[in-house]
Amino acid sequence: MPIARKTYSDEEKEFVRNIGFKIQFFRKKAGYSQYQLAEKAELSETTIGHLESQADYGLSVVALFRIAKALQVGPDQLLKFE
Repeated sequence: MPIARKTYSDEEKEFVRNIGFKIQFFRKKAGYSQYQLAEKAELSETTIGHLESQADYGLSVVALFRIAKALQVGPDQLLKFE
């Protein structure tokens, strides 16, 4: 039986960090505060804050979908890193 890890690898941290930067970019582009985005995405303001910060924070697929919908972008746009 696999053992659940309690920490993230550097690569995983970087991946989530990049998503956080994209969320912040599109949030500011839309003119939303973290609170406004949280309300629109039906998530807590703390969740949005953690995602946009450098904190190690897991992200569910449903949360990613809700954030993208609230920002009126496709979920794939939050996952593209060029």
